[in-house]
Amino acid sequence: MGLYSGNKKEGNIDFDRLREDLIDEYGAQMVTITGAMGYSDMRDAQSASEDELLKMAQREGISLDKYRRL
Repeated sequence: MGLYSGNKKEGNIDFDRLREDLIDEYGAQMVTITGAMGYSDMRDAQSASEDELLKMAQREGISLDKYRRL
């Protein structure tokens, strides 16, 4: 985990921060919207690879700009 720089398109991403935000987002969805599905997504985010985190962020419409390191 940490910074990823292998894909120039994605730049340097702070994956620890992205993971935390996805877990928070799915936790909120679990309580307010989707119930068990939010819980499942939250658990998936906890163990997701960096590529999987990028896919989750894309699916949730999260801009990666706030996670880029210069």
